[in-house]
Amino acid sequence: MSVTLSESWQCAAGPVRVREARGAEAGVYDAFVAPHPQGGILQSWAWGELRALQHWAPVRLLARDAAGRVCGAALVLCRELPIGASLLYLPRGPVLDYRDDRTLDALVSALRRLGERRRAVLCKIDPPVTPPDPRVLKALTARGFVIGHRRGRFEGMQPRYSVVVPLDGGADAVLARCHAKTRYNIRLAQRRGVQVRRGSREDLAVFHHLLDVTCARNGFAERRLPYFEQVWDALAPGGNLELYLASHEGEDVAAGILFRYGDKAVYAYGASADTRRDVMAPYAVQWTMISRAIACGCTSYDMTGVPRQLSPDQPGYGLYRFKRGFWPDVSVYAGEYDLPLQPALYRLWQVVEPAYWGWNVWVHRTLKALAATRPLEGLPPATRAG
Repeated sequence: MSVTLSESWQCAAGPVRVREARGAEAGVYDAFVAPHPQGGILQSWAWGELRALQHWAPVRLLARDAAGRVCGAALVLCRELPIGASLLYLPRGPVLDYRDDRTLDALVSALRRLGERRRAVLCKIDPPVTPPDPRVLKALTARGFVIGHRRGRFEGMQPRYSVVVPLDGGADAVLARCHAKTRYNIRLAQRRGVQVRRGSREDLAVFHHLLDVTCARNGFAERRLPYFEQVWDALAPGGNLELYLASHEGEDVAAGILFRYGDKAVYAYGASADTRRDVMAPYAVQWTMISRAIACGCTSYDMTGVPRQLSPDQPGYGLYRFKRGFWPDVSVYAGEYDLPLQPALYRLWQVVEPAYWGWNVWVHRTLKALAATRPLEGLPPATRAG
């Protein structure tokens, strides 16, 4: 019942035709998605390869107009549900001009057909549209989409709110637009001798140790080290991932992971120690990654999710304030929209969805707790640089 790369199928709507992209078309796919205003790393070919290692089956769709030009693309992630059916999910997708009715019709038709083959309960999309455009939302609802469940403080599987730093004008202009305290802390880290270096795959253990400390401090749940090794193996060979570590007097005290795809940079993960907080190492890491993004020709630097609003007495407020110091405005995405494909099962899904994702989190935390009872090999309590 699954769609594989060996199957040849296509869906047409008017002059636009949609078909599944094969491995040989990875370059064509990325050549469209990477520079597209709505494109991003979560719709890249490599992201599908990563998620294939994590119990999702990727399907890539390409839409072409009557002249054969690519006019739309979608990375569709398929996940089996414990009810004999599946879920289709497009993280920050699909990628197209949402004012192009013919391409949108063709892609929606293809998603419906793919859903039939996968016995999908629903297809969940996350349009990369910010700020939300009423015309786009109207176009989606006219084609059968409904607002998805806005769960958690980030209101979705991907954060609905994000701090996106514009990089126009160069480093001096970006620094001038930062909050005065942020500029001061960047320069303070330099004066106090914080050194930032680019890391290797072997440094992921150092990064993850710092991440454990950070998540415990902020009350966040974090992923295990093998996940980051998979992310590295999927993205680093193509130049889409870089790791940076900051040290002070020989001790690694902060780290960050940078994603780059097309002209967009993303601050994917960050971590810092509980010690040496006065040297402002996280600011040095951020400024290094922002400078790297500018040097690579990126036009934006996404600091990823923040809650819609957060008060000083809530967990994570320090991280929230830290991100907004680099750019005060918060970008708002359209949010998730569901295309129900089996109405009866979809109504059931709406009831059980919070419990399903809560169960996933519980399993993750339980496995982490069990792993924590075992000694960690090769990870000293105070990790030294080099």
